[in-house]
Amino acid sequence: MTTSLTSGTTFTAGTAAVHPTRAVGISLTVATLAWLTATTLWADDEGFGLGSIVGGASALAFQAALIGLLTLQVRTRAMGAGKVARGFYHLQFGLTGGAIVSSILDMFWLAHGSIVWAVFDVCWPLSMLGMFGIGIRIAIAGRWTGALRWQTLFAQSWLFWAIPLMAVPAVGQIAPAAQLLLGYSVLGVVLYRRGTLRTAA
Repeated sequence: MTTSLTSGTTFTAGTAAVHPTRAVGISLTVATLAWLTATTLWADDEGFGLGSIVGGASALAFQAALIGLLTLQVRTRAMGAGKVARGFYHLQFGLTGGAIVSSILDMFWLAHGSIVWAVFDVCWPLSMLGMFGIGIRIAIAGRWTGALRWQTLFAQSWLFWAIPLMAVPAVGQIAPAAQLLLGYSVLGVVLYRRGTLRTAA
C-alpha cells in the first residue's frame, strides 16, 4: 500500500484508489454555515464595507469548498469516466471560477453595473445550474451510494428549490437559506462520516 504525498490518496495493489473525504466534509459544512451567517447578518448592506468584506470572504470559502467537492467527485468518477463527464466537470470548474471572480468584485464593490460585472455575475446561477445537473447524473450513475448519493442530489439541487420558493409569500426569504443549510451543510457531515471513497471502475 502506498500513499500519494500530494493528494493524500491511498493506492492498494490490485484495488481502486481510496480518497479521504473528511477534510472535504468539514470545509463544506463550515463554509456553508459561515456564508449563511454572513448573508443573514448583512443581507441589507449596500456598498463597500464590513458586510461586503465578510460576505465576500464567506462566499469565497463556500466556493472553495465546492471546488473541493467537485475535485472529490472527479477523482472518484462519481458521474462516470467518459469524455462527457470529464467535459462537464471542466465546464463546471470554469463556471465556478467565474463565480469566484464575481464574489471578489462584490467583496470590494468593483465594476458594479458594468458589462464585466454582469458577465461574471451570471456565472453564479449558471454554476448552481451545473451543480444541479451533476447531482442528477451522480444519482443516476449510482457510483456514490447510500445517503451520500441522495444527499448530493438534494444539496446540488439548490437552484431547483430556491428560485420557485423565492416567489412564495412568507417562505420566500427563508426557504433558500433553509435548503442550503439542509443541503450542503448536511452533505459535509455525510462526507465526514463516510471517511473514504474509492475510485469507481
